[in-house]
Parts: sequence; C-alpha cells; structure tokens
Amino acid sequence: MKNLVLLWIGQFVSQVGDAFFMVTLPFLILLIGGEDAAMKTGVVMLLNFLPFLLIGPFSGALVDRVRKKRLMLVADIIRAVLVVTLPFAATWGYLSWPLVGCVAFCLATVSTAFNPARDALLPLLAEGRSLTRVNAWFQMSAQMAMIVGSLGVALLLGINEASTKAALARGDIGPEITRIVNLYWVDGATFVVSFGLLLGIAAGRGGPGVRRKMGTWHDVREALGYARRSGLLRGLLFITAVDNFFIMGPAIIGSNLLIFKTCGLGARQVAIFHAVLGAGWLLGSVIVARWGRRWPKGRLILIGMVMDGVTFIPFFWIRSFPLLLCAHAFHGIWIPLIQISRTTLIHEKVPHAMHGRVFSLINLTFVGCTSLSLLATGLLGNAFLVSESLGASWGPPLIYLIAGVGGGLCGLIGIAFGQLRRSR
Repeated sequence: MKNLVLLWIGQFVSQVGDAFFMVTLPFLILLIGGEDAAMKTGVVMLLNFLPFLLIGPFSGALVDRVRKKRLMLVADIIRAVLVVTLPFAATWGYLSWPLVGCVAFCLATVSTAFNPARDALLPLLAEGRSLTRVNAWFQMSAQMAMIVGSLGVALLLGINEASTKAALARGDIGPEITRIVNLYWVDGATFVVSFGLLLGIAAGRGGPGVRRKMGTWHDVREALGYARRSGLLRGLLFITAVDNFFIMGPAIIGSNLLIFKTCGLGARQVAIFHAVLGAGWLLGSVIVARWGRRWPKGRLILIGMVMDGVTFIPFFWIRSFPLLLCAHAFHGIWIPLIQISRTTLIHEKVPHAMHGRVFSLINLTFVGCTSLSLLATGLLGNAFLVSESLGASWGPPLIYLIAGVGGGLCGLIGIAFGQLRRSR
C-alpha cells in the first residue's frame, strides 16, 4: 500500500505543475503569436502531442525492456530542466513562440516513456486490489490536480489583475506574459518532488524489465500484430482515434478562443474554466470507483463517448460565463467512464508483458489524433475569426457544435465493435 500511496502523491504533485503549464500554454501563444496567433497556437499544441505519434510505440517497447521506476526517475529530472528554460528565456529576452513549441515538444517526448511506464507499474503495486478502484483513484489524482492547479493559476493571475487588464488595453502584453511564465518555476519544482517520492518506492517493486533476444522493431511489430488480432483493441483504438479528433482540439484551443475572443475574458477565466472541468471529472471518477465494477466496461466507454460529444453541443448557444462553467462541469462527469474503463480493460485483458507497448499504442492513437485535431482547430479557428459572417461571436461556438456532433456519433459507431460492446 505504501508504494501506491507514494506513486499517487508524486503523480498528484507533478500533475498540479502540469496544470500550470497546460492551462496557460495556449493563452501564452495567443499573446506572443502576433499575426495568425490562433494558427500558431494550433502548431505549438500539435508539437506538444506530436512525439506520441512519432515515437510512441518505440517508447512502449522501451518500457517493457527496462525498469519502470528508473525510467520514470530519469524522465522527471529531464522534464524539470526543460520547463524552467521558459522563465529563464523570458528573463533574458529570448522568449518566442517557436521556443515554447520546442520545449513543449521535448517535454512530450520524455512523457511518451513516462506515462506508459506509470500505467504498466500500477498492477505490480496493486497487490491484488481491484484494478478498477486503483485506476479510479489515480484518475481522481489527475482531476484533483487539475482543480488545484487551475485554481492556483487563477489565484496567482488574480493578483494585480486590474493593472494587467489596463496594460492589455494599452496593447502592453509584457506583464501578462511575465506572470504566466513565472508559473513554470512551480511546474519545474513539482517534477523534483515527484522524483523524491519515486525514490521512496521500495526497491524491487519498480517493475523489472524483460531481456529480449529480438530487437525493438520486433517488439513494435508484435504489439501491432496483437492489436490487429484483438477485436477489443481494434475497437478501442478506432473509437479513441475518431473521438479525440473531434473533441480534443475544441477542448484545448477552442476553449481559449471561446473565452478570449467570444467572451472577452482572460487567462484567469481560462484557468477557472479548466478547474470546473476537473471538478466534474472528479465526480465522474468517484461514481466509477464506487459503482463501476457492476457495469460492463465496454458499454461504459461507449456511453461516455456519446455524452462526451453531446455535452459540447450547448456551447454553441451559451454566452454567459457562469453557464459555461456549469456546462463544462457536466461535460467532465462523462470523461472517466471512458478513461478508467479503458485502462482497466487493458490491465485485465492484455498480458502484462505487453502492457507498456499496448498503453503506448493507446497513447499513440489518443495523442496522434489529438495533434491533428489541434492543428485543424487552429486553422479552422483562424478562418472563422477572420470571417465577416462569423467572427469572434460565432466562430469558436461553431467549433464546439461540430465537435459535439462528431464526438456523439463516434460513440454510436462504436456499438458496431461487438467484442468491445460485450466486454465486462
């Protein structure tokens, strides 16, 4: 139990720092991007996810070969160094959107190995406990971290907000940029805390790697062949890909465009917007942790995907920020039905020796299609904002309408995958 607690706390702390970075990253690019800022935001967010698409399967093969704890320790130190380069660059006057994109790309590259190593480590530390509950508790740490991190951003950016708004009204973006990049010192520190807690996990419980006679390419082909033969994995990978193409770009870039351009609000409100999503997400995780074992996991995934899309549709009409917060919290409730059930199915149905590679395939699908979604949303948002008939009033809301319809249909299409639908 001690090992699980240490991992949980470490993940919670580092994910609070992640929230500082991810909540402010799109808004930072909108500030420093100049002309075509929406398109540049799409490019940077694409770079933030692109490594999962390029090297995800190879990272999974690495995870299955090495000690998972050791790999995670190295990843935490590298990420701490990377993230603090941005406040250093801002101090010396070298901050630019290409530099931010480069740092985001490198951070994601390291995470392609860290995330599947963490997911593959959980069954080793669970010691016979219900994997549904263990996964739910780790999902809850992510949601709690999102809430704490987002509210922390809102609180810290709320200091001297009036003077910052006055500066923005004069066209002076410097104070807001400085306030945002200074938050990344906190992000770097959280990786160091995670490193220390990982060290406390008892020796020998870190998941030894498996020595293989065959090379990495063989491991990747083996995982792809396994996924091709498994009706369950084929279904999971397909609907994960399509759903994330429709949903993730609007959720990340569209939310910033909606709040910044349509509602005329700032980064503090973006942080609050993400905090209420985390609150709904946390509630959904509690529900799945309490009752999820009684429900077929395949059906939970499909129901979650339908509602993940449908709950975006009302954003087309809502202009009140308090109502947007309520709608976003309700949207968040349905996400754990997808994530917890999908992770538990993989833990229970896939041989442990392939967990790293299969989780990397899921990450590859999730993040690869998220990358395409971010780029498409950035281009679409840019086109909508310059449109005379749509502009800032209707452009970002239309992005949410398209996402809602597409995401909802994806869940319905998933019914066609019988092995996924019947999975318990």
